[in-house]
Amino acid sequence: ELMNKTEMLQASEEELRVQQEELRTINAELEEKASLLEEKNQAIEQARAAINLKVDELETTGKYKSEFLANMSHELRTPLNSILVLARILKDNKPHNLTEDQVKYASVIFNAGNDLLTLINDILDLSKIESGKLEMQNEDIKVSDILGDMEMLFAEFASNKKINYSTSIEKSLPKAIFTDKVRVEQVIKNLLSNAFKFTSENGSISITARPGEKPDTISFAIKDSGIGIPAEKQRIIFEAFQQADGSTSRKYGGTGLGLSISRELATLLGGSISLSSEQGVGSEFVLTIPFQAKAVAIIDAEVLPQPASFKSENGAAFLKPAKTITRDDNREPLVVIVEDDKNFANILQDYAREHGYKSIMVHEGTTAVETVKEALPDAVILDIMLPGKDGWQILKELKGDEQTMHIPVHLMSAGEAAANRVRKEGAISFLKKPINTETLDKLFADIMLQSGTRFKQILLVEDHKAQSQALKEMMQGQGIAVDQAFDGESAFRMLHENEYQCVILDLNLPDISGLDLLDKIKEVDRFASLPVVVNTAMELDKTSVNRLMQYANAMVVKTNKSADRLIDEVNLFLNKISETTVNQQEQAPSFTKAKVPNKGKEAIKGKKVLIVDDDMRNIFALSSALQSYDLVVEIANDGEEAITKLEEISDIDIVLMDIMMPKMDGYEATRYIRKQNKWAKLPVIALTAKAMKDDREKCIEAGANDYITKPVDMDRLISLMQLWLES
Repeated sequence: ELMNKTEMLQASEEELRVQQEELRTINAELEEKASLLEEKNQAIEQARAAINLKVDELETTGKYKSEFLANMSHELRTPLNSILVLARILKDNKPHNLTEDQVKYASVIFNAGNDLLTLINDILDLSKIESGKLEMQNEDIKVSDILGDMEMLFAEFASNKKINYSTSIEKSLPKAIFTDKVRVEQVIKNLLSNAFKFTSENGSISITARPGEKPDTISFAIKDSGIGIPAEKQRIIFEAFQQADGSTSRKYGGTGLGLSISRELATLLGGSISLSSEQGVGSEFVLTIPFQAKAVAIIDAEVLPQPASFKSENGAAFLKPAKTITRDDNREPLVVIVEDDKNFANILQDYAREHGYKSIMVHEGTTAVETVKEALPDAVILDIMLPGKDGWQILKELKGDEQTMHIPVHLMSAGEAAANRVRKEGAISFLKKPINTETLDKLFADIMLQSGTRFKQILLVEDHKAQSQALKEMMQGQGIAVDQAFDGESAFRMLHENEYQCVILDLNLPDISGLDLLDKIKEVDRFASLPVVVNTAMELDKTSVNRLMQYANAMVVKTNKSADRLIDEVNLFLNKISETTVNQQEQAPSFTKAKVPNKGKEAIKGKKVLIVDDDMRNIFALSSALQSYDLVVEIANDGEEAITKLEEISDIDIVLMDIMMPKMDGYEATRYIRKQNKWAKLPVIALTAKAMKDDREKCIEAGANDYITKPVDMDRLISLMQLWLES
């Protein structure tokens, strides 16, 4: 038994030893796993720290981006402000001392500057949306008003392009919704503009307001029979700077920002945009928003007492005088201009003088308040960003002093300013740079309304009797005497029978085209200097725009705001002008055209050049410059047209070939030219706005003799032309 028990104990000991060995192995494995887990936890912590660092970096980058865009806004708008205002002044040519060509040059500068401003505004809009700084102004608006605005804006353009355009509202919708009208219309206008852009003649476009798929929502469906969008492109077109066709031979221009901004605005409105499209059949974009947008909180900060105010007849707000100020009623009206940009300050001074105002200039902030107290002007035009003391502080001091609190102050800046702060601080208005001539005219016209200035007589030529009567009543309410004509024949007769200081002309008349009537009016010597404001909803083609540039002083596009714009434009021409100024203008010597530089002129004189470009502004600028060198200019709008021109005109000496064009781009056209023996030695100089490092090689490989980037340096271009024409 003892031996058996001993053997059993030995067996148990052996089992225990094996178990201990297994436990030791398991412990080792657990320790190894724990070590690996600890390493993984450390790696996760490191990754989390790296992510947090990246988030911080992104936040910092976003902050720098916002600051950069804000600074860029100010830095770009400040010089652009002077460019646009001066170009418009030159375009108006009030002293009549510029040649017809020089007025056209100014018009091209002005239009190109506005295109640049639109692009800047688009980029800044997108950045404000991304940073959450775009303020929504919600209000109760009628659905019918939105569609009415869209019909007024696009109806004549649709008629001109022969497109069947219709609007409709389903009866089940409420009459009004609570949302931001400006932003809703901005989205719909962009979608409609794209629809008209991509729909050919005899097509159809409709906008329908209907209940959305979700409860308490409304959908605006914009449907067209245009070119359609391929399925693989339907997602990327909503990305910034993306387009369905981004090739060098694309037919339709644009930056690709419109749909991106529209999508972001739709999100801010609490809704969305959807798309259904089939290539070659058409597209339908649907904007869906809620009946009730989230109310925007308005800051009710009563830091300063609100000044009493009243409304003028046109709705402009003016401050009520806190007390009666005794001064000479016969003195000239006076305005104090506080602006550190001396170029723009001089422009403002010229405008003040033109509108019958004396002006006092202040170029920094420290002496502004004292100057206003001494002068007691009729108004103050005040920049916000000033050296020494900023405009907000100056405004606060002026509104806190009984002596100056009654004086209307108009703020201006290239930066942003919240509307509620402008009102809170007591300013009448905020003018955002670049300030256009219409805004400046309205500024001085509003000041003049306080002194009771009456306007002279105008002729309103408008075939739509309801619109004509509404405009007449609005203008008569402001002291503007209005005669009405409902067709071209009556208008022309009335011009001969009466003396008018301005004409408002609709282009869509029952008996004659407004453009033809304008030509007819300007053929009469006594009407040569008569200001004409064109009032139209038509989107004009290149030929019509060129005709308008010759005679029209301004153009107002019909919208729900166009009545105010018309009055602003009329104010420009109807303000009082002293007899001495008129006499000086009548006695002004005729302008002599400047002599053309002779550099390279003899070598290229009389040569025939073919300009191939799809942008009318570039063609206009280039042809004007080249004609001054006694070159004969022929024009083609794309590669196919260029080849046709070369076939028709055998003695073309040189070709200036743009690269990015519709139908056939510059590369393809140049290759085709080089394949023809008869054009083997014809010099071709490539012009392109794409300044990539391999562009020159691509152009030379395609067969171009040389290459120059846009904007074109004329001296360099003439040198290149001289070089290749002599070789």
